[in-house]
Amino acid sequence: MADRLDWALPDDPLFDYCLWPYKPVAATAGKLRSSTLLWQSFDVLGAPPLLAEMVNAISAEIGPFKTVWGVKQKGAEFSWELYFYDYERLEREVSIERVLGALAPYAPSTLSLSPKRPYFMFSIDLDAALGERRRNIEEISVYLGNPSGMVSSGLCYQLSAAGLRFDNLYYFFDAKDDWDDIVGKVAASAHLDLDGLDVSSVLWPELTDCGIIVVANKKYNDGVYFSRIRIDQLIWFVERLGYPEAIRAFLVAHRAHLDHMLYDVGIDYRMIDGRVEILKSAYYGVV
Repeated sequence: MADRLDWALPDDPLFDYCLWPYKPVAATAGKLRSSTLLWQSFDVLGAPPLLAEMVNAISAEIGPFKTVWGVKQKGAEFSWELYFYDYERLEREVSIERVLGALAPYAPSTLSLSPKRPYFMFSIDLDAALGERRRNIEEISVYLGNPSGMVSSGLCYQLSAAGLRFDNLYYFFDAKDDWDDIVGKVAASAHLDLDGLDVSSVLWPELTDCGIIVVANKKYNDGVYFSRIRIDQLIWFVERLGYPEAIRAFLVAHRAHLDHMLYDVGIDYRMIDGRVEILKSAYYGVV
């Protein structure tokens, strides 16, 4: 898989991690798809081969360019997450049941949710234990809208054998037009000391010229996501957060094949003894 390069075709669509389309920011001829970065991460991080089979099985079932992937770093541990969107909600075609059905030969699950619930997104975690058949799919993140005339937001619940429990609340801001609201939302946190807070310790200036900034309130920490950054910013991000050198080197070596796309990244953080600590980070693409 180390040599697997997914070359883009002229009619390839481009989507961010919300599956919202965007136009290429550079010429697309002779370029790579973002799925290449997923396969490369599987190789570098030693993913069991079964995980790639699972991703391929899902794409065969629901179609290409409909699965968002994330590479997640938490301390020294790495994992992946797959995200599925269908904004038709009750008229959806990409359902929990359909994706779990595609995964059943690899990772069975007894989880289910009424199709009458108006979720627009759900996600599944992948890790070595799942890829080595040491666990089944025991939890799914389910996302619903949170209608408001002020700012777009979403609610996240965790679905397990015990049922649904509330988990996170996400707010979507235009990075340029809503800057004051972004700063205010970051500062209004149960996980940060407001007195003396330097918001640049969370809202990294190197990334804030992106398209959309998402601020998330979570149980044990908060999160910020920078959506639609450029390839050089992605390279800076993985270097800043200490991802394996092979990941950074691949991005640098193939920069000219990746510069037509925009990327999405995120961090989870909290303040400990007056210092902002990054607990988790991730970068995203589409397969």
